Order: sequence, then structure tokens, then C-alpha cells
Amino acid sequence: MTRRHGLLGPNAVRVVALVLAVGMASAVGAPYLIQAGVPLLGVLALTVLVLGVPLVAILRSERSRR
Repeated sequence: MTRRHGLLGPNAVRVVALVLAVGMASAVGAPYLIQAGVPLLGVLALTVLVLGVPLVAILRSERSRR
């Protein structure tokens, strides 16, 4: 079986890039989000989401490579 788009499809790459961009913006803006009244759990959930999506994509690509 050959892969046309590498380990991830073009849509998956776009989703990972979008999540990382939002995560970087939220990491820089986390103190401001908390100061603006966003609950700490919301900021932490966003951080976990940002860290989780690329890790899941990596694990999924490693599993499908075998």
C-alpha cells in the first residue's frame, strides 16, 4: 500500500496546524484570558487539547506505519 500524502492526509495536516496555532496564541494569552475572567479549567482544557492533538496524530501515524 502506498501513501499519496505522506503519513497524514492534507486535511489532517491543516487541522494539526490550526490547533497548534490556536494553542500558541492561547499559551501567550493565557494570563490575559485568566485576567479577563475565563475560568482556569477552560484555559487548562485548551492547553490539554493543544498538546493532545499532535500527540494523537503522531501515535496514529506510527501505528498505521506498522
